Amino acid sequence: MQKFIISSQFRDMIVFGFLWRCLLHIDEKKKKWLCSLLLFIVITAVIFFLVKNDYGLYQATIGKVTAVEDTHVKTRTGFDGTHEYEEKYYEQTITAKLMNGIHKGKTVRLTNTYAESTVYDTKYKAGDDVFVESLESSSNDGPLIGKVAGIKRDHYVVLVLTLLFGLFLLIDGKKGTLTIFSLVLNMIVFYYMLVLYNHGTNILALSIPMVIFFTAMLLFFMHGISEKTLLSFVATMITVAVTTAIAAIVMKFSEIDYTFMDYLQQPFDPVDAGYIFLSELLIGCLGAIMDVVVTVIMTVNQMISHTPDLNSKTLIKSCRNVGDDVVGTMINIMFFTNIAASLPFFILSMRNGIAVLTILKYHVFFELARFLVGSIGVVLSIPISGFLAAYYYKQQRKAKKC
Repeated sequence: MQKFIISSQFRDMIVFGFLWRCLLHIDEKKKKWLCSLLLFIVITAVIFFLVKNDYGLYQATIGKVTAVEDTHVKTRTGFDGTHEYEEKYYEQTITAKLMNGIHKGKTVRLTNTYAESTVYDTKYKAGDDVFVESLESSSNDGPLIGKVAGIKRDHYVVLVLTLLFGLFLLIDGKKGTLTIFSLVLNMIVFYYMLVLYNHGTNILALSIPMVIFFTAMLLFFMHGISEKTLLSFVATMITVAVTTAIAAIVMKFSEIDYTFMDYLQQPFDPVDAGYIFLSELLIGCLGAIMDVVVTVIMTVNQMISHTPDLNSKTLIKSCRNVGDDVVGTMINIMFFTNIAASLPFFILSMRNGIAVLTILKYHVFFELARFLVGSIGVVLSIPISGFLAAYYYKQQRKAKKC
């Protein structure tokens, strides 16, 4: 029996022809979407390549790892009160090529120590881009030596951001573009708030106008100025103000120990720490409150547009029904968001014999406080937005009758 052998070039031509025929039979709308998707993939690949090789933009010295030799140094065993453990430690001798700076192109020898679990340190491999510090010559004609200061990850961050923004554009179109623009603008405002705080401005005095700006930007910029967005803005501001006031009153009459609050400069000012924590609560509850308020206001608006003669009692009852569906999900989202970051610390503390109540009191207290304050804000947003919308549309009906 004679065998027919198809060359790889001929096979590729068949595949290309098949794909081309499929493309010709796609309608214009799908063809346009497919072309946009391909263009997005190409742009993402180009951006990733450019950021991956942006060594010249850094003042810090960067080296590309070319070879790694791992040596087992020691093994530590012990008992943590619950489990016996064995941890191996290794020392890495790393050879890297410098990619920027005055020594660009030269080879440097680096050292790194890591544990097998790599909980507190990093294991490097060939191909990694690493930051180099303490660079010096081992001798007059010897190779350069230095220390690894960390790994360069900016290309991964940019890749994720590009994918996020690209999905916004592909799925939401014009609204996706507005979302990206508002997000970037909010990040810029947040950055300048931190700059002003570092120059001595009270952080709470900065957080209040920033929350107002964030709310106005999201509602008016994204959805335009209308009675719906105006009602949503007023209801959000009232709910955030009431929630923050409740939190401030509780903090006033409580003895909060800020010693275990993350990232506080030591020694810290208790008053300043209180302002920082209150600002966290203020900003942290904004998103959840706004989401519930917008949902309630939009529901009332739809009901009024279809049934203009609804009385206030029916509107408020409908708002409660809508709120019941939203609140449970929103509170659980906030719980998972605030607690998830503390889960590794929670497990490690328990394995080291620290009581659960001690962990909750000193370490996880601030996450729980953020969750509780946000939950209060979500619950309050339903009656506040419902009563406000019902009152507004009631007055609007009275004005039309007159």
